[in-house]
Amino acid sequence: MSATSRTAGGLLVAVPLIFTAGFTGLQMTFDYPDILRHPAGEVLTRFAAAGADLHLYWYAMMFASLLMIGAVIALGLHFWKEDNLLAALAMGFGVLAGLVQALGLLRWVILVPSLAAAYLAPGASELDKAMAVSLFDAANHYLGMGVGEHLGYFFTAIWTVLTAALLFRTSRLLAVSGVVIALGVVSGMLEPFGVPMTGMINSISYTLWAIWTLVLGVVLLRSKAAAPTLAAMAG
Repeated sequence: MSATSRTAGGLLVAVPLIFTAGFTGLQMTFDYPDILRHPAGEVLTRFAAAGADLHLYWYAMMFASLLMIGAVIALGLHFWKEDNLLAALAMGFGVLAGLVQALGLLRWVILVPSLAAAYLAPGASELDKAMAVSLFDAANHYLGMGVGEHLGYFFTAIWTVLTAALLFRTSRLLAVSGVVIALGVVSGMLEPFGVPMTGMINSISYTLWAIWTLVLGVVLLRSKAAAPTLAAMAG
């Protein structure tokens, strides 16, 4: 097994595990994602009261998104000799998927703590609180729903379909299931337009996507075949 295969497999296993750990922690301590449907003032108050653990869970999810960038690059190199065009496209869309999700999650790491502090600051006026709420809502809609989710769903689905195409010759089950899961992920783009059931379909599909990614990583780690490396790209 080449270093490229080991790196791709290890990262593809790590990404869903770290992300799931962070997500589960947020579910247990912050009632996430249901908390996002509550008024902004309540979200900021609960965020401030949650303590340092909450910050670590958001960091874990953001870190997993950044690790995905490394994972898709390593996977693209693994498939480079087989189809360099598909591999290059998969790397490009995969990097974008990890980047936009990390940018969306970054607001919880940097922006929201300061907004929560301003909202609950001693002597904060109603204007101060209203400004904190307005900034939170704006960031939540643009960075959260727009960048992190809307674009995140799109780029993740495209990466999954391209990866499925690369897998088709060696593992048709993984390839076909990947396409089906990608359709479920991209359906989340329709939720802001009021299309029924898309939110639930997207949520289920992301859980399946995490399992699919984990399985792909395990398959790579167990593979005995030599994979292409950067040296092969030059040859």
